[in-house]
Amino acid sequence: MYQQFDSPTGVRFLALIKEGRSFRQSVRVTGIGKETGYRWLRDEYLRFRSKGLNHAAAQVELGFTSRNAEKWNERFLRSSGRHHFQVDPAVEEAFWSSYSTGMSVLAAATSAGVKHTTGYRWVYRRFIALRSGLPLAEVVDALRLSPGTTVRWEAQRRKELEAEKARLLKAERDAIRTARIVAERVAAPLSPAQKRRALRETRYWELVSSGASNAAACRMLGVSRVIGTRLRNQRAQQPRASLKPPSGRYLCLRERVHMADLLRMGCSLRQIGRELGRHASTIKRELDRHRDPRGRYLPHIADHDARSQRRRPRERKLQANPRLHAMVQTKLTSHWSPEQICGWLALEFPAEPGLRLCPETIYQALLFGDHGGLRTDGKPRLRTGRKIRKHRWRTGSGHGSVVKNMTMISERPPEVETKEEAGHWEGDLIVGVGSASAMVTLRERKTHYGIIINLPHGHTAAQTNQVIIAAFSALPAHLKQTLTWDQGVEMARHQELAAATGLRIYFAERSSPWQRGANENFNGLARQYFPKGTDLSVHSEDHVKQVCVELNSRPRKSLGYLAPAAIFQFSKDG
Repeated sequence: MYQQFDSPTGVRFLALIKEGRSFRQSVRVTGIGKETGYRWLRDEYLRFRSKGLNHAAAQVELGFTSRNAEKWNERFLRSSGRHHFQVDPAVEEAFWSSYSTGMSVLAAATSAGVKHTTGYRWVYRRFIALRSGLPLAEVVDALRLSPGTTVRWEAQRRKELEAEKARLLKAERDAIRTARIVAERVAAPLSPAQKRRALRETRYWELVSSGASNAAACRMLGVSRVIGTRLRNQRAQQPRASLKPPSGRYLCLRERVHMADLLRMGCSLRQIGRELGRHASTIKRELDRHRDPRGRYLPHIADHDARSQRRRPRERKLQANPRLHAMVQTKLTSHWSPEQICGWLALEFPAEPGLRLCPETIYQALLFGDHGGLRTDGKPRLRTGRKIRKHRWRTGSGHGSVVKNMTMISERPPEVETKEEAGHWEGDLIVGVGSASAMVTLRERKTHYGIIINLPHGHTAAQTNQVIIAAFSALPAHLKQTLTWDQGVEMARHQELAAATGLRIYFAERSSPWQRGANENFNGLARQYFPKGTDLSVHSEDHVKQVCVELNSRPRKSLGYLAPAAIFQFSKDG
């Protein structure tokens, strides 16, 4: 009776209500009127009631409590064909027990303690259920119906079938008319202003895809940066639902009706497939999906269910599972990446498929507001801090090398690449605002264990050597084998560092960060806590150590979602 509301705006409004937002705030955010909001809430409440929930449970499921809910409940109880379901099922069983002994409907209803009208409704409901699969004569004998009642109920049943057929025909005509209107709108010629805007948008995205920033692209087009930001936001918020009509790969209502006729004739699946021009496996899947609990195939219901299942956009997994939503939100707040969260879920809940996700689901929930409703609370939860996706591009190289007597990475032993033994490190500096402060970051290649050391008062070669020597002094000799660095000036005294620590130091090629991929990844993790463009000298030594502990406690995909700290301690003890 009550269909689920599938408008994107309505879905977003109901999701905000379920998150705990106030009615006024949800109406303002979605840009609808109060009357429309209350109507959507009423329809959703009635849908929950029609699924069997009681008054209190429907309000809990809706996430909204109002004095209007009492009126909605009264409307539900008054709705046609529903009030007799409120009778206790045991009373109905008592009625049928009495009726099966040969009592009349009136006598059986009296013995069960209900009115005779309720008894007739129960008998009529069973008449309709039996009539869908049995001849009229058998149904009349089974229910002991009088000739007058039989004629009246059969006429009513045919009238209801004709009304349902008329409703389906009307729905089909409406769909055809809507499709024609959409096609006419698409085919309508654009005005000169619309052509200019379309050309400007196309040119803007061409410039962005070629590597231009928003400001540069707007400057070349001669428009304000606000225009570019608006185009980016529009693309980020575009719905993913497709407006294309179903293709011929799906069974249509006519084929389903034809299939039902052939089934009644006793045809095999292969015969039905040949008759419809479909594969026999297609027929089998259709029957497996859409038979009712009694094994009957009803073509109109099957077609309605199939269209509902194909409807897009579907309910998002994070919206449908509050428990999963809460766990993902907690891990994002702890600065876990989407891939780490998904790997941890698979490892922690192997017997619960409903708690599985792919990283893209979390990314879309963060980048597109209607894909899962993950909160950011004004603070980005992705490491990059981006709100939309963009292409990456490389910048030009800087000045020439100033580090002397370098041993290049091409001369590094091949066992370093295999990551079969611990003790091979990669290092770099992350620099604060104005290059006044910096931090040394070190990461071990096999265990992914990381070390961060603050340099609040400068990052000369001597200062860098001092903190690295102190960091490695507590490690055993088998964990101090090689160190790979870029060609930064902080390594100008690398020979002194190698003599003090026993490390063999190698240098990556210029503009080749992928040769030190483990350390670059670790720098990205550290930047969540020490953002670019900030003063790094304000962080205390205890805070930096706490960040290291938190980063080394996160699970890693390459380690089977184990923590680097545990693997490093095992290597250290060994």
